Amino acid sequence: MQQKFLLVLAVISCCTAPACLTAQSASISPTTILLPIEASRSEILAAHEVRRYAWLRTGKLLPISSDPNNLLEHKDAIIIARKDRALARAAAAGSPFATSLDSVPPQCYWIKTIPKPRAHITLLTGGDDAGTLYAAYRFAEILGVRFYLHGDVVLEEKMPWRVPVLDEQHTPLFALRGIQPFHDFPEGPDWWNLDDYLAIVGQLPKLRMNFIGLHTYPEGGPNAEPTVWIGQPRDILQDGRVAFSYAASYQNTARGNWGYLPKKTSAYHYGASDLFDRDDYGAEVMRGDMPEPATPERCNALFDRVADMLRSVFEEAHRLHVKTCVGTETPLTIPNILRARLQSEGNDPAQRAVLEELYEGIFRRIQAAYPLDFYWFWTPEGWTWEGTKWDQVARTTNDLSAALAAWNKVQPSFALATCGWVLGPQQDRALFDKVLPKSVTISCINRQVGKTPVDKGFAEVQGRGKWAIPWLEDDGGLTAPELWAGRMRRDALDARRYGCDGLMGIH
Repeated sequence: MQQKFLLVLAVISCCTAPACLTAQSASISPTTILLPIEASRSEILAAHEVRRYAWLRTGKLLPISSDPNNLLEHKDAIIIARKDRALARAAAAGSPFATSLDSVPPQCYWIKTIPKPRAHITLLTGGDDAGTLYAAYRFAEILGVRFYLHGDVVLEEKMPWRVPVLDEQHTPLFALRGIQPFHDFPEGPDWWNLDDYLAIVGQLPKLRMNFIGLHTYPEGGPNAEPTVWIGQPRDILQDGRVAFSYAASYQNTARGNWGYLPKKTSAYHYGASDLFDRDDYGAEVMRGDMPEPATPERCNALFDRVADMLRSVFEEAHRLHVKTCVGTETPLTIPNILRARLQSEGNDPAQRAVLEELYEGIFRRIQAAYPLDFYWFWTPEGWTWEGTKWDQVARTTNDLSAALAAWNKVQPSFALATCGWVLGPQQDRALFDKVLPKSVTISCINRQVGKTPVDKGFAEVQGRGKWAIPWLEDDGGLTAPELWAGRMRRDALDARRYGCDGLMGIH
């Protein structure tokens, strides 16, 4: 059922209603897919995706060409070109559409049938590479293909190769739209391998989404996770490898937590044990290190493997115009091994200078390890269940101040954001808007595992990025159908009314 919610999220966050889609159709066979001579990677991908889905739906394998000579006047064509390409302008020349081409903004697209004397031209254009790629996937939907986070749905029955006369414009309702897969559950991304991440990221542009963000649990809460390394700059080696770390892990059958007990896979019943090649199971990055790494060398190796995986995932995300985000909880939890080392060297972990150095290490390691667009700080989960005292708020704001100082020193390529189970403390939900630079985005998930609407405090936050993150599914029913599609529509409407420029779904 989660896929239905993601489809709803994609529709309500990405698109306004089409300007026009007529019922009239025009036969355009044979048809050539035309690309600009100087086509970008995204334009080339868009062309091959149109070709692939057209073949799956109709059995016709359309040729792709970057030689426009005579094709615009004498043959039917699907032209895939960014709005600033000479090919797009040539296709629109002489039509009223030509004067409107410049008005297509970034991330937006226009699918337009342009009548020619002896041909039917369908132009798939965008205000940028992302918009052009979105146009290609929208065209696949027109052919009857449906996209979900888990994959595509394509009817086996073939359809005739006919393209309707089209006039569609779509503009995103939110600048950032995407997902926030939550670690630490056996139902979630703890199990994902490289191919799983790549498959998920590959579906996002099909749903016109452009964001993926990951939370990192700290040591003791319930356990450290290897998504983000915490340490001193001196321990960062080439390519983000580390020389000193601590035990971290993702969910695995030898570990257990949140009500799940560890159990050997060989003890599984009814033949289920035959599905496993060893007595523990988890993500491939955890292989040989479950329930958690047992030596300092193995601890370092796990952080290195995760960094390699995230580098591949995030590089592909950027190629698909998807923004990436990771982060830790605030105040920063210093792992015990690292804390002991600091103290043995005469450093007080509570001192501001020490905290700045650790954040400097985090930021420099990320810069070396994998490409990132945002680093976010998650306020404590207890703020939603237990309330907040002013001294707790002060510890968090002091922690954020140290992180900002480290960020200013390192000057990394990524921006900063806040997140958490609440927008801010109950004393003032918009507090962070008053104490943080406007360059820092403010976000939060909905309270009460999503049963509470989007926080009205968003309306008080002005002049900065704001991301609402409703729940696609909640903790209490992760293996059960959760029919929150209507609730997601309500939450999206509230986020829009409160001026949010980001809408993500936590799952």
